[in-house]
Amino acid sequence: MPTENNIVFGPNAKSSDVTSYSLGVLRDVMTAANVAKLIISSTQRSPADQARVMFNNLETQGIAAQRRLYKAPGQAVIDVYEAGKAAGKTSDAIKAAMTAKINELGPMNVSHHAADPKLLNVFDVAPSSVADVNAFQAAVKKDARVSKFLTPPNDPGLHFEIPQPDDAA
Repeated sequence: MPTENNIVFGPNAKSSDVTSYSLGVLRDVMTAANVAKLIISSTQRSPADQARVMFNNLETQGIAAQRRLYKAPGQAVIDVYEAGKAAGKTSDAIKAAMTAKINELGPMNVSHHAADPKLLNVFDVAPSSVADVNAFQAAVKKDARVSKFLTPPNDPGLHFEIPQPDDAA
């Protein structure tokens, strides 16, 4: 068993966006999987952050991979990316147009990363930071407190969605 659950926050993750309840769930999963350390790579996102993440993933993973990840509102944001690329717009102009579309559609409709973390805590763990990713995934799937868990290739990160109890706020 690990003697310490070392949870590190990456440069695009804010520790204030992960509740103590969710950290407790994550520590329990780490203990069950015998994982001593991991990196939280992404937390709650503003519309501009969501546009940046989507843009970067579209650039690195391709449009088809991102279309598999998102429902209709996210698809509409991807359409904005494609139109901007086809029109020869700059990266900044495309991200600005994507941000505007996210705001128009409602950020929570595009990605649960835009949810209020006090109601639905959403964050990603970097798969590369987990020593035994198979044991970790198995432990997450056994924990009923995690309402949604996505893994590669469906999501680039180990994506957690944890509803918060009424008394956690």
